Amino acid sequence: MTAVRSATYYRPVDVARLLGQFPPTPEQASVIQAPLEPAVVIAGAGSGKTETMAARVVWLVANGLVSPERILGLTFTRKAAGELQQRIRARLKALYRVLGRDGSGMPADAAGEPTVLTYAAYAGRLVDEHGIVLGREPGSRLLTEAARWQVADAVVRHYDGDFSLVPGVISTVTERVLDLASQLSDHLATPHQVRELERRLRAELQPLPLKPRSRSREWPEIVEKLLDSLTRRNELLPLVELFAEQKRLDGLLDFSDHMVLASRLASIEPVAAIERSRYDVVLLDEYQDTGFAQIQMLSGLFADGRAVTAVGDPLQSIYSWRGASAGNIGRFSERFRTVAGQPATVYPLMTSWRNDRAILQVANLVAEPLRRPGELALQPRPDAPPGDVRAAYLDTVVSEASWLAGQLRAEWDARQDWTAGQRTMAVLVRKRSGIALLAQAIRQAGLPVEVVDIGGLLTLPEIADVRAVLTVLADHNAGGSLARLLTGARW
Repeated sequence: MTAVRSATYYRPVDVARLLGQFPPTPEQASVIQAPLEPAVVIAGAGSGKTETMAARVVWLVANGLVSPERILGLTFTRKAAGELQQRIRARLKALYRVLGRDGSGMPADAAGEPTVLTYAAYAGRLVDEHGIVLGREPGSRLLTEAARWQVADAVVRHYDGDFSLVPGVISTVTERVLDLASQLSDHLATPHQVRELERRLRAELQPLPLKPRSRSREWPEIVEKLLDSLTRRNELLPLVELFAEQKRLDGLLDFSDHMVLASRLASIEPVAAIERSRYDVVLLDEYQDTGFAQIQMLSGLFADGRAVTAVGDPLQSIYSWRGASAGNIGRFSERFRTVAGQPATVYPLMTSWRNDRAILQVANLVAEPLRRPGELALQPRPDAPPGDVRAAYLDTVVSEASWLAGQLRAEWDARQDWTAGQRTMAVLVRKRSGIALLAQAIRQAGLPVEVVDIGGLLTLPEIADVRAVLTVLADHNAGGSLARLLTGARW
């Protein structure tokens, strides 16, 4: 540690009072003042985890336990990283002003600030700084998603191999190649391992008393689908290998490559030692969505007993398709142990500040089958209003849209507690295909509508026409878009 403990000890409630903020709850205070050792925080939806993480940073700095620049925060999106960085920066500036004004004295190195990055950005920085150890020259160009598609598309178009099953059109094959390449990277697997898995599965199916579909209808459909998927995946592997080779020849990397290389670098002790020398405290946001490669990178670098705090909620794990698992956060305690070899401490953060009581009750009921034994349910804040939950099961989607529009219209007219000029309501949908119908019904009810999701925006007729024109200009073989234009009202 480079910081020196300040003469005055501040409790979490003291720091909140100095900054003119609401005092933390007992749950939040336990997390904020946790010892400098590994810990995992199970934070339910709306429980104020970002606020608590920022408060922990400020509390550590206020008490001189850690210098700001020796704190690393990682999260998934640039937006989340920016919000956390901005919140921490504002709090630290306010803290320095208060400590300097009341004569308590500012901590040493008050001019620094923590490093807050996305997991992908941190992996990229690791590769840029240490990639030479793996033979990677610095300055490799990072592919955007569009450029990545172009490289894969060129590989697919020039491929002269054979397929035993029809793979689909070029765009479909390109999409599947990119998806398989990402899956391999997320799981740190190789094409050779996938081929070995296919051979093993086929060998296990061979002795079973299953009749081929050409002789009998008794062939189980699930086995047929499994064999077809094995064949399709195996026939894509040469394209995945060509895609990787093309990137290597052109000196290109994508985000998946960064994570694979970063996980390998984390296992090299001199590289890990350099990273450990930079940071004493590490905050890992949305840990339930970390994949296998990310966990390998993080544990290789920081699972040495230092103060790593993971924050997440297993009930909000949504990235299983890229290697994440809700069980990751449950296994954190075993993977990140203290210096004495003890499992990391688990802290609950289950008071929801976002939801009314009725809404929270329904949410807990829906999530109950997903909750493992011993996991706590979200609790309402002490002053939470009762809330209102309504449900309807209607015959058609048109009736449903009309009912919803009527509910929103009535709420719009009846509510008296709107902030002046800021009346807003939101509608969440499970499928994009329903956005256009809902938007139309709400407009007919006399309410202004803004479609936020770009997928739903693309389904609006006027936008779909513009998109069809652009698609035909780029590719005259785009039959669907051409048919839309030729059968439409304009031509």
